[in-house]
Amino acid sequence: MEMNLYRNINVKSPEEMTITLQKSYKSNEVPQKGEFIKDSMFVDPDEIEVIEVTKNGDTYSVHLRPLEISYATDEHNKNMVNAYKANGWTSDTY
Repeated sequence: MEMNLYRNINVKSPEEMTITLQKSYKSNEVPQKGEFIKDSMFVDPDEIEVIEVTKNGDTYSVHLRPLEISYATDEHNKNMVNAYKANGWTSDTY
């Protein structure tokens, strides 16, 4: 089955914005709400909680707990997204 992980990064200032990241993979196991995701991007997977799982045919959308950032410069945001990209994630923002 196809799994699509989604994670939002909510930046509060200097400009309020949301960065959406996505990663697809195949698995026979479907994560459940309240479980924790392990991924090469996360040093401590116990912090990455599944908050919603929806099914559309053979594809599952797995939404992870968003990351809240009070302040981040545009350069910081780009560096963070590049770290996700280096671990197989994609983003439409950068």
